[in-house]
Amino acid sequence: MFLRYIRLLIIIFFIFTVTTFIIIVPVNAAYIPIVNKGLDRISWSNITNPNDQARFAAHVIVVYLLTAVVVYLIRREMLHFIHMRQQFLVSKSHSRLPQARTVLVTGVPDELANERDLRTFASFVPGGVDRIWLYRDTGSLNDVFERRVDACSKLEAAVAEVLKRATLAWGAKNKQYKKSQFRKLKDAECTGEDGELAIPEAKQELLDELVPIDARPKHRTGLLGIFGRKVDTIQWCKEEISKLNIDIKSRREHIVEGKFLGSAFIRCNLQMGANVLAQCLSYHEPLKMENKTMETHPKDIVWRNLDDGALEMKSRYLVSWLATAGLIFVWAFPVTFIGTLSNVSDLCEKVHWVQWVCKAPTIARGLIEGVLPPLLLAILFALLPFILKALAWYECIPRYSLISVSVYRRFYLFLLIHGFLIVTLTSGITNAVEAIIKNPTETVQELSSRLPGASVFFLTYMVTQGLAGAGSALVQLAPLALHYLRKWFLGRTPRQAYEVTFKMPSADFGTLLPRLSLLATITFAYSVLSPLINLLALITYWMFYLAWKFLLTQVFDQPDEKETGGLYFPMAVNNLFVGLYIEQICLACLLFLKVSSAGVTALVEAIFMLILLVITACAHAFISNSFRPLGQFLPMSLATKKMASRYRRRAEKKGITLDDNSDNEMDLFRRDRIRSVRRRIKATTKKLDGKLDQLKAKVQRPSTDSHQTEEHKDVSLHDTVVAETPANINENNNGSQKLSRKNSSTSREERKSSPSLKLPTFDAPAPAVKDSDTSEDEDDDNEHAFDHPSTYVDQVWIWIPKDILGLSDFLVKDLREAGIEASDVGANMDAEGVVEVTRNPPDEDWSGGHDL
Repeated sequence: MFLRYIRLLIIIFFIFTVTTFIIIVPVNAAYIPIVNKGLDRISWSNITNPNDQARFAAHVIVVYLLTAVVVYLIRREMLHFIHMRQQFLVSKSHSRLPQARTVLVTGVPDELANERDLRTFASFVPGGVDRIWLYRDTGSLNDVFERRVDACSKLEAAVAEVLKRATLAWGAKNKQYKKSQFRKLKDAECTGEDGELAIPEAKQELLDELVPIDARPKHRTGLLGIFGRKVDTIQWCKEEISKLNIDIKSRREHIVEGKFLGSAFIRCNLQMGANVLAQCLSYHEPLKMENKTMETHPKDIVWRNLDDGALEMKSRYLVSWLATAGLIFVWAFPVTFIGTLSNVSDLCEKVHWVQWVCKAPTIARGLIEGVLPPLLLAILFALLPFILKALAWYECIPRYSLISVSVYRRFYLFLLIHGFLIVTLTSGITNAVEAIIKNPTETVQELSSRLPGASVFFLTYMVTQGLAGAGSALVQLAPLALHYLRKWFLGRTPRQAYEVTFKMPSADFGTLLPRLSLLATITFAYSVLSPLINLLALITYWMFYLAWKFLLTQVFDQPDEKETGGLYFPMAVNNLFVGLYIEQICLACLLFLKVSSAGVTALVEAIFMLILLVITACAHAFISNSFRPLGQFLPMSLATKKMASRYRRRAEKKGITLDDNSDNEMDLFRRDRIRSVRRRIKATTKKLDGKLDQLKAKVQRPSTDSHQTEEHKDVSLHDTVVAETPANINENNNGSQKLSRKNSSTSREERKSSPSLKLPTFDAPAPAVKDSDTSEDEDDDNEHAFDHPSTYVDQVWIWIPKDILGLSDFLVKDLREAGIEASDVGANMDAEGVVEVTRNPPDEDWSGGHDL
């Protein structure tokens, strides 16, 4: 849909370019005495004679035609978006995901703070409720868990740094040894065949020799690593993690049901049921259960934003947007200064402290006026998203993806006000400053003739941000340079090297789309005032389309937890109306200001522009109200139609004929049908448990049969396991088999007791009334999916690179003896201390290839 949005703009500005070049350019330039030079000859400002006022009728007619074209294209694209989004929601690849059937409900009252009452509350949902997670207070456990995560990260970096220093020290020692041997010319004294030092046994003494204790990484334990006592990082982290592992294990075994924090995750049996639950009026008191979020992914949850009450969330929302408004006001000062730079040549003649600009060479003055303002504006707005993300986070938004959506709204508002309106006004005021000082009574009329001249700034802005931006995106020179900088300076640990080497970047549409929307708004505003901007916009968006089509298909990857299902598209399309409003208001104001000199003709033209403004607003409201509900939820007509077709197909396979009068028609709201669904689910669960118990019994059964029979059973069991589970790939140079672990409730001791065996999973057959969202390959068996990570996530393995001295084996063994999981699988450090990885971290599942 992002590419579709750019394609829409290409079509729009192609029509704008052809229309304005055929009609507006001749109207602005034909048979008018040559007074202006350059681009002003084909712009609005070239018509200055009151006798030529009738020419502006062509502008009004063209604006009417182009507005009609834009509204028609917007409606057509919204129809396409709705179709694509609905097909995406009901597709097998998406509907099978648990997030398609999970609803996050905040502001749940205390009287529903238990699973039984919540199931009763949601009993009206078609198909019933599958599972419920209540978010309770585990504050102390959360703090301990986060301390362990920080300590693990710090230990990884320290160990990698020590190994690098040891490797470099050994290389220097070996080099010095070679030099001494070369000077002595005594080959008999060489302990290696090639004249190199023999690698000694990896032990603590070797590590102490190569990296003395004083040369090892150290840090302070106080605030921000600045205060507190100074400690050896490795030793401190090892003791800290060991202590925290024991503490977390003890806390989890004796975990107490904490205070309910007002949020619940409800996973329905049917995707349609989740959409019905999300749309209902839930509670009979204000501010209770009014915020319900669909498409909730476990990795997309902002856990810190789930423990606030409804009143606090409202107050945070208000404070966040008030802070945004305040930031807009404060931001006006630097933006005003940048806008003033675009016309500093006119200003320097009246203001003495900038007179040096007029004395500067022509090239330097051109750079100051044409290149420096857009460059400074781009740098200024590059810093802004970080501030806006913090404000959106403070707003108490529960999902990272929705935080990005909030950033989009704020960022576009900033760009519209500061990147367009203030720059336009300051440029016009700077142009007219002398006339305003001499004759203040004609300020408005003077501004009306000067404001169209600000288009020169936006023409240069379109070139720098549009053409240069699209070209740089296509060339990818900056990302390529950053890749190697990150690899050299930030790829010190295996985990960092993995991020740089294998992880594909993802597009942040919250900061990308506002910039494209601003360019469209600027082009709409100046489309008839300066027609050349339409051609530049057409070329710009064509280059953007080529660049981003390549990036999104070959470079970027959007994980499931960042997928919004195209929620940015309707917002971006609605922002096109903002450009139309600004265009029509500007033209109406300019025409009204010409009434004193042109008379009734200008007044009629201005009134026609106001009429068009009202028509555009009505069209905008109609399109928004028509498509908003369809873009948020899955229509029941599609969900029930697909479920009914599946129901009929399964009935026909069983030889049951269904007609319009049949009692066997699917009816999820009939009590016996709902009970039937629940009975099938319970029966399937019992059947699954029985099969798992049988398999466990086979694995644990003592060997009593003959050798041949036992061998036959082992082979059969092995074939069954291998056929239904991915193989573990051996990447350890010593030949030891790597253990794959999952974040589940299974204890570490149980995984260690059967290191080479994974029990196969038996997927339950879907009930006859279930939709395609309950397909056989559905991954919803994690009972901790929406529990806080601190309650079930195991310690992150310390990933150590395998060095040439074998010290990694010693360090891994030392850490494991201290009760810390560690591994050197898949990571290597060369003689220069550079870390390279061949797989993902060893504590994640691995099937022999990088799983993108």
